[in-house]
Amino acid sequence: MTKALVPVVATKDDLPAYLQGKDYKPSSDNFDSSDVVVPRIKLLLGISPEITTFDSAKIGEFWHSGMDLNLGPTVRFVVADRRKKYLLSAPLEDGQGVLARADDAMTWDRVGKWSVKQKGVKTPVFWEIADLDLEKSGLAKWGTYNPEDDQSGPAATLFYDYLVFMPDHLDLGPAVISLARAAIKKAKKGLNDKISLHSNNGRPVQSLVFEASSVDENSDSGGFKNWQFMSAGFNMDEALFNMAREHVGALANLKVQDEAVMDDAAKSTTADDGTGKF
Repeated sequence: MTKALVPVVATKDDLPAYLQGKDYKPSSDNFDSSDVVVPRIKLLLGISPEITTFDSAKIGEFWHSGMDLNLGPTVRFVVADRRKKYLLSAPLEDGQGVLARADDAMTWDRVGKWSVKQKGVKTPVFWEIADLDLEKSGLAKWGTYNPEDDQSGPAATLFYDYLVFMPDHLDLGPAVISLARAAIKKAKKGLNDKISLHSNNGRPVQSLVFEASSVDENSDSGGFKNWQFMSAGFNMDEALFNMAREHVGALANLKVQDEAVMDDAAKSTTADDGTGKF
């Protein structure tokens, strides 16, 4: 396969002469944030399609899905907004994609019953949402991925989404870091705990800078790269702080790229659902 060239991010000097030094207001139409798919910052794994598509894509480094840009082995970011959600998505080989979602981590967006084909399972399994209440549906509980195997993981996958700005790449605008499965534990200890500590002391999350890197881990299916988080000090850029604050609540109206694909990749590394049970 011929690999694509890595796109170059445009700077002000790259603009056509007729645009330089001018600031045009957005055109007036009926498009809004609900029509936008926000790009993701991805940790590249051995199974990531970018590895075989782009020469610059390296396992264990970070990738901007919107610009197809390698961000390097570490990424600094400021969290503007965050949410936890659940997705009920069929395996890729099944082809049905995302079946239902609970963007508030409490209420499904639909009822239904689905026949789902799973790799290595001879007969399809059935997932059902009869009650919109996520807890009552039971699909976030252990043993529901394959109802015939009480050691299987949950059918529904917990996600942590973070809308972030990168101080070293402000020209790229906001992006989403979306975490599931094994990465949930890394977020709980390394990211969420520090956010909570500062918040309890009156310091908003937008005043903090974090750094993401990757670490080697192992699962039943082999070794893989996982997220690692650490504090990187305070956000000293007041303009960036204010811009991040303006995006509080923005995740509610933004779509995230390739959620079903990400869920399937997460399942291939580990069956941990973020509760500490394997």
